[in-house]
Amino acid sequence: MTENFDEFEKRIIQVLDGFLIEAEANNYVGNRTWTNRLKEIIGDLGLQLNYDVAIGGFRNKFEKEWLYDIVWYQEDSEKRLVRIPLIVECEWDRSYSGIKYDFEKLLVGNAERRLMICQSNPGEVENLFLRFQEAINIFEENYNDRFLIAILDSDSESFYYYKTFTKN
Repeated sequence: MTENFDEFEKRIIQVLDGFLIEAEANNYVGNRTWTNRLKEIIGDLGLQLNYDVAIGGFRNKFEKEWLYDIVWYQEDSEKRLVRIPLIVECEWDRSYSGIKYDFEKLLVGNAERRLMICQSNPGEVENLFLRFQEAINIFEENYNDRFLIAILDSDSESFYYYKTFTKN
């Protein structure tokens, strides 16, 4: 089955795939290095799309982190929050129990889109997707919310598995 990604999701996927090429070329090692660079490139995409961006650890480039690992937002001329196009959580634990807390933050978030970035060994990817889908379906709010899940193949670290879910 071919996934039907919209243009917004395709832009994010392009950035995430490009990051893997960069990570290999620069021999990135360690979760902190991966996380910081991933946050920065997703933040850069948000800036390119004319959103304000909040991410911790980049004082000279983005607003400080609030609520989520990454938030793309827009304010009006009076600096009042108008909309939140994207919230992102990133967790490198390989088990659902280690990822669950961060993913559930996305469930309760009030944003147009949600992105979860995590990793798993290839044999557990489908099970992890099922767990995410069950969590989305069982949660009693946020109908029509769209989630993009990116699961890094932890064995090769050379590609992501992508899937979208929409709460119906």
